[in-house]
Amino acid sequence: MKKFLVALVIVAAAAFVYVNYSQTQREKETLNTGVIAYLGTTEEEFQNGFDDLRAFAMSSDKVDKSEGTFIGSLAKYRRVFHFYDSLMALMMDLKAGRLDEIILPESVGRYLLSRNSFYRHVLSTEILASGICFGFKDDSPDLRDSFNKLIEEMKADGTLAAFAKKYITTSSSKMPDPTRPDTIEDAEELRIVVTGDMPPVDMFAGDGKPTGYNTAVLSEVGRRLGKNIKFINTDAGGRSAALFSGRADVVFWYRATESNIEGEDPLDGLFKDAPEGVILSEPYYSWGNEIVIRMKEKQGLLGLFSSNR
Repeated sequence: MKKFLVALVIVAAAAFVYVNYSQTQREKETLNTGVIAYLGTTEEEFQNGFDDLRAFAMSSDKVDKSEGTFIGSLAKYRRVFHFYDSLMALMMDLKAGRLDEIILPESVGRYLLSRNSFYRHVLSTEILASGICFGFKDDSPDLRDSFNKLIEEMKADGTLAAFAKKYITTSSSKMPDPTRPDTIEDAEELRIVVTGDMPPVDMFAGDGKPTGYNTAVLSEVGRRLGKNIKFINTDAGGRSAALFSGRADVVFWYRATESNIEGEDPLDGLFKDAPEGVILSEPYYSWGNEIVIRMKEKQGLLGLFSSNR
């Protein structure tokens, strides 16, 4: 009987601590939020700019501030942002509880959610729309212009839409076989940075080779330009360094982010993902939202050791 009573007291105490712990967590006014680093701004500049954006959004009559919206959550929580040079590091700190949430491009977030049962989609940002661009050194405007021409052609003839449907928007437990660039005898080589940090747009297969949307797009780029494509692997934080050092001619992605708030542009360069010295192509893939992801709540005694809500 005594053992039973002792066990009952322990369970009751654990439940009490867990309930109070969870309530304390829910009442937090600040969230530690991780994002893949924007290379055209510092973490401090990004933080100050986002705080200004938060104040603007809260005072605007053109955004939905109701409960369950991102703007509504801004009224309750202040985000403290942390930059990460790779998606892996970002995910590890979320799992370890060092981050309360992460914000990812819509396509990346949905890809991770479809393959990880311990994540949950909390919010869509609603006020942000982004696209991915190719990046070039500012002394390569002709190369940039040739890419812009190809992007326009591939949008018009449906090539980019077909690749997006195959690799991004069609849900599948197995990634389609990658399209590898052709080898053109005696052709000039075009060195292009890929990171693996934006699946399924930019990712690596199990053998370490680039796969996904990037291989299809770049294979077509090489074919149309009559050039051999050579992939240069680095993480997201090393994109610009590879370009400026001369290791690469093109970076596969920089983000171009704009406001979804009609008639307003409160961002004012806040989400710059291209440093000085980089010129960008037109966006070749776009999404309408960023996605806020948190870990699923842990139940029972495991919740005592979890910082996730």
